[in-house]
Amino acid sequence: MITSYTSLTSITEDTSLVLDEIIAKGTYTIQFILTGIQETVVSALDLDLDWGDGSKTEYYSKELVYDYKENSIFTEMLYGKLGGTILSTRNHTYTPNSSSFFTNLTAQFLIFFSNGYSAHVYQPIKLVHESYYDNIKQLSIINTQVHHLTSNTVANFQSKYNKQTYITLLERN
Repeated sequence: MITSYTSLTSITEDTSLVLDEIIAKGTYTIQFILTGIQETVVSALDLDLDWGDGSKTEYYSKELVYDYKENSIFTEMLYGKLGGTILSTRNHTYTPNSSSFFTNLTAQFLIFFSNGYSAHVYQPIKLVHESYYDNIKQLSIINTQVHHLTSNTVANFQSKYNKQTYITLLERN
């Protein structure tokens, strides 16, 4: 799991923030931590999440009345955000495109605050498709055979990751 931590001070004007690029190899779950965005002066009312990979855009709104029977008080205690918050930890799983080696995406977070201003957070993500060697992971030898005419060895390896067998010719110099 890869973690992206977002931190902003109190918003007094429309703000755009571009975070450092995340490079993920293979299928990864990226955890976006939005609790670092200050809500002491103004609170966040709406959060729109566009993950950038074509999945459905998610919308969150802060409840006008915080129901302590259904919602936990721990977010208030841990992050000091009275009345709850929509700026919490969000997870999303990204899978690279199998037809290209690199896929460049941008996750976008649009946050509307109670003073009328907004913050637009951009998170560039580069997904790298695993290569042949990445998929092998760790190998174990199943068996070996020595060819009687050339004295070359044929070894059968099995990946401990996906149980696929690879036949390898080891030539004698």
